Amino acid sequence: MVNYLSKSKAFLEKFGLYYDIFLGGKMKRDNGNKNNKKIDFERMLDEEKEKGHRERLRQRFLSTGAKGFTDCEILELLLTYTVTRKNCRGIAEELLRKYRDLYTILKQPGEELQKNKYMTERAAVFFKLLFEIIENELYKKVYNERIVLSSNLKLLNYLKFSLLSRDIEVFKVLFLNTQNELLKEEELFFGTIDRSTVYIRELVKKILEYNAKGVILVHNHPSGSLKPSESDILLTRKVKEVLENIEIRLLDHLIISERGHFSFLEGGIL
Repeated sequence: MVNYLSKSKAFLEKFGLYYDIFLGGKMKRDNGNKNNKKIDFERMLDEEKEKGHRERLRQRFLSTGAKGFTDCEILELLLTYTVTRKNCRGIAEELLRKYRDLYTILKQPGEELQKNKYMTERAAVFFKLLFEIIENELYKKVYNERIVLSSNLKLLNYLKFSLLSRDIEVFKVLFLNTQNELLKEEELFFGTIDRSTVYIRELVKKILEYNAKGVILVHNHPSGSLKPSESDILLTRKVKEVLENIEIRLLDHLIISERGHFSFLEGGIL
């Protein structure tokens, strides 16, 4: 009898039926447990791998700063402080695909950021705080300081931060008093800069609102070119003509791009 049961057990085990018949499906449960343990083990390995990658990224930053970092790597490093146990590189790549550049991501409202997977309220607050600290500090460095037109490095650093990473043309105006001190700056128009998109009447309204005595026009060239277009030149001359009639000085018009900056004043156009 014992031999018969032993042989039967061996036969059934060969076909994977023993545990189903004699132990009420214990084999399936055991296999399920094994699969779960395998999944847990693989997850643990992934988490340890991600942890090591994060540490190497941080050490690299501590060693060299952001020099040599891509936008994706910078964003990935930022995400490691708000997203736990996830592949932050994949999240960073997805955000950059959607918003195109780091500046635009940081500038997004909290509710917009939270529409993205793994972007919690904590992450949105962190990004918003970081953006405002950077922008406010750069702005304070030029606010109420005497601006020496386009040769002011602090002003140029601020303008580069706020305009370089934009993927559309942005028309910004700096409003100044009689001592060339900054009163206010504002982004007024977006898109291709020409006389049809820049409403000079709106510009004049803002000048009167801030009681400005002079202005500096600034816009970016996402293409990277520093050469003013024919539209840029015609617009600048038209604005200068209108402002002279109300005794407002057009001090300069700057083009900002990845290659540097161009001054209409220094270029002899104004």
